[in-house]
Amino acid sequence: MKKICIIVMTLFIGGLTPVADVQARALVRVKAIGSSPRGQYVAFEEFGYQHGRTKPYSKIRIMNVWKSEYVDIPVQVIGKKRGEQLISVREKAKDLALDKLKKFNIAI
Repeated sequence: MKKICIIVMTLFIGGLTPVADVQARALVRVKAIGSSPRGQYVAFEEFGYQHGRTKPYSKIRIMNVWKSEYVDIPVQVIGKKRGEQLISVREKAKDLALDKLKKFNIAI
């Protein structure tokens, strides 16, 4: 029993180190932004900052949840201007994704 506790503690502590390192480099959130009427397709938005808090980005993907696979090519917008706001990058991505969302009958 003591050996199992030591192994679990080692894996747990070892597993935390890379996560802390990743969190220092990027701030990311994922949000479901809409779904089709029957629930087959769901649109997800991944958004946040790359390289610390210097580059805001937004990526919108559509998933067929019945088959557990993404469909179509994701829409991705990365802020290029210095001081560009995350909200404006997210709005641009949603505007670019509208045709794809309509194609899969997803309401946002």
